[in-house]
Amino acid sequence: MTHYEDDVELTSPVAARLLGTGDGKVAGKANLRAYFQRGLEAFPELHFHLENVLWGMNSVVLYYTNQKGTHSGEFMELSATGKVVRVVAHYDV
Repeated sequence: MTHYEDDVELTSPVAARLLGTGDGKVAGKANLRAYFQRGLEAFPELHFHLENVLWGMNSVVLYYTNQKGTHSGEFMELSATGKVVRVVAHYDV
């Protein structure tokens, strides 16, 4: 969790489903940690295989395959200190 800013925000369709929220937003490092814990409890076999990393201006996109063989991409915006301040997750349809 050290690579996240305290005020990090994640938006994810999986978060919307797991947390029962319409917007899929998780705000703050403590809430993000709790969401990750909930995800690991819901998917104990969860693992990722990194396929590619794309670099931008103050951002990075991680493209990976999960334990089900489906693809995901996560856009991560970086703060001035190089920590993740915003994450937007995308998944195979």
